[in-house]
Amino acid sequence: MEKNYWQIDDNLYKVHMSSDVYMEIKEDFSIVDICKYFKKGEIFAYDIMIKEDELQKVLPDTLNKTMKRLEYFRC
Repeated sequence: MEKNYWQIDDNLYKVHMSSDVYMEIKEDFSIVDICKYFKKGEIFAYDIMIKEDELQKVLPDTLNKTMKRLEYFRC
């Protein structure tokens, strides 16, 4: 699995995720900002900006939900 996060400032990271994973975790974290990706009028992915202290909480949660989704679709 490829890396889905990047450091963009001293204390700020960008994390890329699918829209369904974002919907599951958005209430659990202090998200600074978001970027939405659209295809044919539908949101299919997000980039979230998150502070470094929450990065290690977001990554495992995002990875677990992504793996469950891939399992569901048998990828």
